[in-house]
Amino acid sequence: MRIVLFAILVQACLLVVCDTDYTSIKGSNYFERPKDTSIADPYPFIIKEKYSKGLNFLAFGDWGQRGNATGQPQVAQGMKIWADKYKVDFLLNLGDSFYQDSGSTVPFNDTKDHEGVLSINDPKWKTYWLDEYGGNLRKIPWYSVAGNHDWYTNVTAEVDYFWDVDWRFFLPSLYYVRRVYFGPKNTCAVFIHIDTDPYYYNYTSYNSTNNLKKTLLQLKLNEVSEIKSRLKWIEDQLIKAQDADWIFVVGHHPLEGFCQLQSPNYYLMYLLPPVFKKYGVSAYFNGHSHELSYSAANSTSPVTYFCSGAGGATLGEGCGGVTWTAGTTFGFLYVNISDDGKDLYFEYVNCNQTNTPPKVLKSGNLKSRKYKS
Repeated sequence: MRIVLFAILVQACLLVVCDTDYTSIKGSNYFERPKDTSIADPYPFIIKEKYSKGLNFLAFGDWGQRGNATGQPQVAQGMKIWADKYKVDFLLNLGDSFYQDSGSTVPFNDTKDHEGVLSINDPKWKTYWLDEYGGNLRKIPWYSVAGNHDWYTNVTAEVDYFWDVDWRFFLPSLYYVRRVYFGPKNTCAVFIHIDTDPYYYNYTSYNSTNNLKKTLLQLKLNEVSEIKSRLKWIEDQLIKAQDADWIFVVGHHPLEGFCQLQSPNYYLMYLLPPVFKKYGVSAYFNGHSHELSYSAANSTSPVTYFCSGAGGATLGEGCGGVTWTAGTTFGFLYVNISDDGKDLYFEYVNCNQTNTPPKVLKSGNLKSRKYKS
């Protein structure tokens, strides 16, 4: 019953929340938390949402970092402008939400300067998230996936934060599905949120001292059979989504350009694009590459790959071989799907300076799965 009522509850919450008086509400108040399960087990219920008009949302990742050559404040400022102007419905948080300071030399789990978060009570929840993002960004759900920096210390704490503190940081499990209905024609968009860390990092050869390897073992995601069972789950969700006008997959690690190639550097990521192609995925959203870029759908694949990993962490090179890249610039991705559900418009927004208005660097359009020529 909680799942069916979700959309109504969300709208009610948006009406009562304001910038100066925000009250967090536990995810367990709205949703049923499965018993005796691991965070690596896909959330067993499909999350349903309803919006009266077309969809407006933002997508970005790799954001919560301080220090030299970082850019979280100006991206947060630019996103607030877009979120307020377009009255965005939600945000796709593409992972790597919390980092150590750039250039940090202390251990990954240092009590003051650590990767990820230490617990649900970590001060970073306030200083890196609640205090940074204002306006409409404080009111909407952040549909999240975990990145490697989230895994480095305590990824379980990010799932627990959703259940025990604030449902807006939406992460009921490392894998979950949303079925979104919108507009006068009840257009359907399915969002499949996945954790790509087990596909990107080879447990056997991973030698870093952080907690990623330990957590892969604890969650049994060090085993290829378990990783492939998640791939089977993804395929099953795509089969169920074939009636949808739009199918989106959301993960942290990149698949644009050369990152689709089979390579030891990307471990098992190459298994994903053929499945996406087979079932007509509209787009895949990711971060990890600290840049803005995308690979457009073409005659060999219907999938557009959107990278939006320039949310504030120090910038770096991406995959190469992409349709377009902004190079070294901070920013985010804005997406609008029309009221009739036929067209998706996107724009990449530059946020390099706090005293310079953000500007659109690149825009484009996609057609619904049911209206492609």
